[in-house]
Amino acid sequence: MNLDRPERFGTVDAADALGDVEAAWRQWDQARALPVPDLPVPDLPAAGATAVLVTGMGGSGTVGDVVAALADRRLSAPVVVHKGYGAPAFAGEGTLAVVVSHSGDTEETCSALTEAHGRGARVLAVTTGGAVGAYCDDHGLPWVRIPTGGPPRHSLGWLALPALAALGLDGGIDEAVALLRELAGGWGRHVPVADNPAKHVALRLAGVGLPVVYGAHGLAAVAARRLENQLNENAKLQACSEVMPELCHNDIVGWQSPAPIPAGLVCLRDPAGEHPRVARRFAVLDELVGDRFRWREQVFSRGEAPLARLLSLLSFADHVSVYAALARDVDPTPIHLIDALKRRLDL
Repeated sequence: MNLDRPERFGTVDAADALGDVEAAWRQWDQARALPVPDLPVPDLPAAGATAVLVTGMGGSGTVGDVVAALADRRLSAPVVVHKGYGAPAFAGEGTLAVVVSHSGDTEETCSALTEAHGRGARVLAVTTGGAVGAYCDDHGLPWVRIPTGGPPRHSLGWLALPALAALGLDGGIDEAVALLRELAGGWGRHVPVADNPAKHVALRLAGVGLPVVYGAHGLAAVAARRLENQLNENAKLQACSEVMPELCHNDIVGWQSPAPIPAGLVCLRDPAGEHPRVARRFAVLDELVGDRFRWREQVFSRGEAPLARLLSLLSFADHVSVYAALARDVDPTPIHLIDALKRRLDL
């Protein structure tokens, strides 16, 4: 697919996944109107909550990564992200469990909800309904009903903002919405490849054997994982992501010899949130192993507030993944292998 022929995108992108991505600013804006229960923030320990557990899978699970990154220097209680069955041993009285499931029927998340609540954890759920909503209704637990429509991976605003607002982590939302709208214009379908960084990177990723994404610890690491996952689901590409500076203690050695398949490197950066030594590490890394990659790209966050900076990188990841799908003539929306897996599991 020629990315400079947007009039033809519909022949591949039948459900208009690109339209979902371009309109993400509107979703985050409208999500502000969702009613959110009052929670004891920001001083959770003083209110009897010693930890926050955020549980969810797939696109819903991204909410945990977002909450943890934004809470790192804001909340006085630790935030633990849980993506699996059951609940960690600490989860019980004194724990606030934020349960996120787009469908409301994700079996791992339902398992985490019942176990955490059964041990006395306070619960807030975000879902369209399903078993999670029914469980909350049956037990008198607060939950936020979000709109249906669109896959979970393109519903991050609906899923994340209620949790962020409840925890007092939604500061800068006005800036974030305005920035998302601006970026959607600069990365939109009618902006040609020559002037569109998202299309440019997408074309490079679509033509390389292994997309590699590095993100600096903090906000950029969330975006790196997001880009990996969105390339998986939207572009149907295998990819890998690693976090700086941890990757300097293991991943780097894997590039000691030339890569067995051609790899391209995208480095996601958040200069305002990086430790001063991180920039130096990226520079030295490039000196040591830069020639192992067919090409390298650096992408920097935009905005002032942490939420705006994070969403700028997440928006870039979402645009790139859909453009990579179009470049490969792949419909971004169907996820046939996940559907087949669920059928085999009788879900």
